[in-house]
Amino acid sequence: MYMENKITKELIIDGVLFNSFEEFFDLMRMLLDGDNQTEMRPTIENLRKIMEKQKDYYILLTWENADLSKITFGYDLTAKYYRDRMDEHPEYEEYAEAAEKQLGRTLFGLITDIFMDKESDYHCELLLVDGMRMADYVFDYHKLSATYDVELVSEKNYEDVLQLYLDNMQYFDQLGIVPTIETVKQDAKRCPHDCDPANQYFVLLRDPDVVGAARIYLHYPRQDAVWIDFIMIPGDMQGFSYGSEMLRDMLDAFADCGFMWAEAGYVKGNRQAEKFWHRNWFVDLLTETREEDGLIYHHMIRGLQ
Repeated sequence: MYMENKITKELIIDGVLFNSFEEFFDLMRMLLDGDNQTEMRPTIENLRKIMEKQKDYYILLTWENADLSKITFGYDLTAKYYRDRMDEHPEYEEYAEAAEKQLGRTLFGLITDIFMDKESDYHCELLLVDGMRMADYVFDYHKLSATYDVELVSEKNYEDVLQLYLDNMQYFDQLGIVPTIETVKQDAKRCPHDCDPANQYFVLLRDPDVVGAARIYLHYPRQDAVWIDFIMIPGDMQGFSYGSEMLRDMLDAFADCGFMWAEAGYVKGNRQAEKFWHRNWFVDLLTETREEDGLIYHHMIRGLQ
């Protein structure tokens, strides 16, 4: 009888739309405590307080793309969360050390435990929904752009690719490379060792002059993901959202094929690339940086479905 008197609140959150506890806290406060204008810091304790105010409600919370949240709320991010708050909460040092040793709970685990706490005065049903697996598909690289003609990079257009490279020397300066035709040839064959070369596509976009290039790997680093190695446009087109327009077309094409995730990386310190991916709704996977050729690459991800 007690539960029948409760008003149901149905909430849906999407793990694609946040990648830090602060963002998650702001979202939950807006959804559950939006009328309260009191300043609240994003802490575990305050999240519990928000939930404790829900005693009059029966909460049905669906957490979509929970598999992504399990990654972005991993041990590294958990440890950083506790380390940043140890001055005010000395007890967090123990939690941080446990997280760093991968012995503690992930932040995702702590949060879901709060919602599932059956000893509390509130009642919440939590449904975790992972991203759906991709369906059968037929990939056509010509459909990577709705605006421009798309062709594969080959010996016929190596010179065009080189001119585009020379127009983007900031990128190559950071890599410590002076691009040549040999660089283009190597890039046309470049493929991660754990990716099927048949799933590598290095393409040029034309209108009819070259307006961009991109290298992508299908089914990498997972079966339902696409890795976008880079998108490059001429210097006189930069700053006018042409790159973002090309990227949006590509993401639509990947989604139509059933891919669940688009992933990318940028070299640490490349603020131009970092801003580009963030502007297009990619989030950092702080636990999955990788080192190649002595450089640190930040791994990013975005949901497609």
